Amino acid sequence: MDDAQLKAVLAQASRLSVAGEFKAARALCQLVFQHDPGVLGALQTYVSVTRIAPDDPVLARLRAFVSATQLPATMQSQIQFLLGKALDDIGDYDGAFAAFVAANALAHVPFDSARHARLAHAALQAVARLEPMALAPCAPRMVFILGMPRSGSSILSQMLGMHPAMTPLGEVTALGRIVKGLDADYLRFITTLTMPRLAHIRKAYLAAIAPQAKGGTILIDKMPENYWLGWLIPMLFPDAIILEPRRPPLATCWSCFRNDFAHGHGYSTDFPTLWGQYQRYMAMSDTWRTRAGANWYRVELADLVAAPETRLAPVLSALGLDWCAEMGQPEKARGTVQTLSKWQARQRLDSAISEGWQNYRSLILSRWGDVLEPPPQELHS
Repeated sequence: MDDAQLKAVLAQASRLSVAGEFKAARALCQLVFQHDPGVLGALQTYVSVTRIAPDDPVLARLRAFVSATQLPATMQSQIQFLLGKALDDIGDYDGAFAAFVAANALAHVPFDSARHARLAHAALQAVARLEPMALAPCAPRMVFILGMPRSGSSILSQMLGMHPAMTPLGEVTALGRIVKGLDADYLRFITTLTMPRLAHIRKAYLAAIAPQAKGGTILIDKMPENYWLGWLIPMLFPDAIILEPRRPPLATCWSCFRNDFAHGHGYSTDFPTLWGQYQRYMAMSDTWRTRAGANWYRVELADLVAAPETRLAPVLSALGLDWCAEMGQPEKARGTVQTLSKWQARQRLDSAISEGWQNYRSLILSRWGDVLEPPPQELHS
């Protein structure tokens, strides 16, 4: 297998993994391993779509690789993330915790937490001073899913997208790009907002999503980081439904910490910094939710998994829709899942989806509980 063939096989394995064809993706990874058992791209795809067993040769390989100190720090970090996931699969939570801590220490990237704190505080003040303004409702009807990463947005989008009347767009960056294109200074954008600018943003946004929309009448925009723009969405689409998936704060932060985002989310490689970012998100979402009123729904992941029809009934009613059985079977969904949740979003609904983090709660609090502000008191009970 030459380099070109190897690259093609890896690309096909990745495409199959995001399409939910996990068995076929694993088969291609095994083909690569026959050529070279240490190809990082194949290891990453294989581990992401496989529930690792104790006797899986890949687990032994990862354990051997983490001792290879001559590897670049970035590669060592990636391998530690993979080892952590594999150890979690076999129930070695102490070992997995140590691997995730090591992975993030190796991957640490600069993040100006103080600057983000100032920006969030100033944004809250600027939005509070805005004059009331909003465009008239228009077609198509929009559903925005936003919130912190790793809060359940992928499975929520997957379930809603199973309804024949709804069209999922995936993770759409259009709204943020359009706003930044108008003014890279977020605070200045807020303070200079006008009705003509609102009309321009909506027109540009609808044009940007048109290819994915395919003429659908109810569209799902799943971009978690749109929580920075949660105040703007009701001004652009007054009848939009805004869904904010939620998990216990420590669960969300741990899920961010234990996953390799590769780029972006620089706050996630240091747990106290990640916790601080979560507090800023909470302050903004609490305020934006008050402004949005009845069209903003918080969806607890545990409730969604335990009783999906009951939990989604108010949302569907607001859209003029009824429950359909397919929505409770996300494992049967077609299409691609491009996020880190490509495996979880295609599993049967089970409490393990929302409760697996509990295996690490005591470890998290033992290591960082004294430095988290405000302290996660509800998690000590």
